[in-house]
Amino acid sequence: MPESHDFFVAADPESTRARVREALVREGYAVVDGEQGALQATRGNLGLTLLIGGLANDRTFHTRLDVQVMVAPDGRTVARLLRGSGKSALKGGAIGISRGNRAFEQAANAIHAELTQAGILTDSIAS
Repeated sequence: MPESHDFFVAADPESTRARVREALVREGYAVVDGEQGALQATRGNLGLTLLIGGLANDRTFHTRLDVQVMVAPDGRTVARLLRGSGKSALKGGAIGISRGNRAFEQAANAIHAELTQAGILTDSIAS
């Protein structure tokens, strides 16, 4: 499973950041501004997740994702989706890892769809 996903966008960083925020909010994330224009997205309840682990459903399983928005050397804006610092295995073993992977994939798909619908996505690379 990739640890990051880069979205190359033909738009300015601010509008890209706003579109990424909208996509994540629609997926149930609370999104706050981070340092240097980054976004931090969290979903679920950490206490509940630690208590019941993998038994939490997709929306209550605690997930954190980070998004860095930057300008590449070729002038395109890049939105990089990163897995957050929370360790899925500690929050539900194998089921927790599976839920963390699914949350990352769903978020990447939501961002991809948002940027594609806007007609500004030029490339997308998971790594």
